[in-house]
Amino acid sequence: MKTSQTEHARNLIASMHVLDARASELQRTADTSAFEWQPPEGGWSAGQVFEHLCVANDSYLIQLRRVLGTVSATSRGDVDRVWRPSLAGRLLARSMESPRKLPAPKMWRPAPAPRPNVIAEFLTRQREIEQLIESSMAHDWRRLRLASPVSRLIRMNVGDAFTVLVRHAERHFRQIDSRLAAYAARAERPVSGEALMAGNRSSDGRAAVSGPSVR
Repeated sequence: MKTSQTEHARNLIASMHVLDARASELQRTADTSAFEWQPPEGGWSAGQVFEHLCVANDSYLIQLRRVLGTVSATSRGDVDRVWRPSLAGRLLARSMESPRKLPAPKMWRPAPAPRPNVIAEFLTRQREIEQLIESSMAHDWRRLRLASPVSRLIRMNVGDAFTVLVRHAERHFRQIDSRLAAYAARAERPVSGEALMAGNRSSDGRAAVSGPSVR
């Protein structure tokens, strides 16, 4: 589907600003326990998801810097170029919008513990991606092509790469919010009657007797 390159770039940047605001909010408010919590059935913590985003973004940024650094800027004038996704780019972006679980490429799997200040590190990469989107507007995105960091057999244009980066981050922010919500629900879950009975027994198994506290 064809679209205005300028309009698509502005929409991507607007989506990034929404993500940046949410990341900054989490940076201020999320407590360490919630950020490090992993579901008992398995899965990444919220911190590991941010680490995954940093690793994935780095691999794309290497490619984008190389491609955009080898072309000279051309005057755009008042021309609003038309952009259309490649087949591979369209399929990748669409897969990021699907609720279906997707296995992460091995090269993008996060370490057991995220790097220090991982949200700040993510935001640094967001700023560079936005700067590259802005600077690349001097070029026709369809003519600038690169290989996916995951497989050299997957070819796309720079507009595809920018779109995949934004949709990938949006997908994982939904995962982050879901993980934090699950932690909050777990913390607020009422204690069962059986657990209360267990807590009201003394170390020898007899029911504990309440009485005035000793201060």
